[in-house]
Amino acid sequence: MENDLELITTKFREIKNVISSYLMQVLPHFQISPIMMYVLEFLRKHPECIAVDISNEFGLTRGAITQLLDKLELQGLVIRKPHPTSRRSQLVQMTDKGNELIISILAAYNKKIEQLFTSYSKEELAALKQLLEKLPL
Repeated sequence: MENDLELITTKFREIKNVISSYLMQVLPHFQISPIMMYVLEFLRKHPECIAVDISNEFGLTRGAITQLLDKLELQGLVIRKPHPTSRRSQLVQMTDKGNELIISILAAYNKKIEQLFTSYSKEELAALKQLLEKLPL
């Protein structure tokens, strides 16, 4: 059992490394950095967030988040609006252009990841899906 868990955790680390390399292959085409993509993906899931939410999610300083949001805003991918109840905060929202970009990036990224499963049968994919759904993520 102990060796099985060690093998599984090692394999998950290897998978993470391969998937990360796929991302690095995909992103240059879109002229965007990994953190920019992650922030856009976060904004897609959290459309009414403020900068501090992004800071907390990624462990970045407020200054780093400000610089990042400035770049995203300059590219027309996000906008900042006054917060309806807090004068000290601004809502950060993804623009239609940002949404289209993240959809394109994720489609290309998913296509690369799908290469890992080309040799799997339908039954194997179904079994893998069932096991992955059990993960507490």
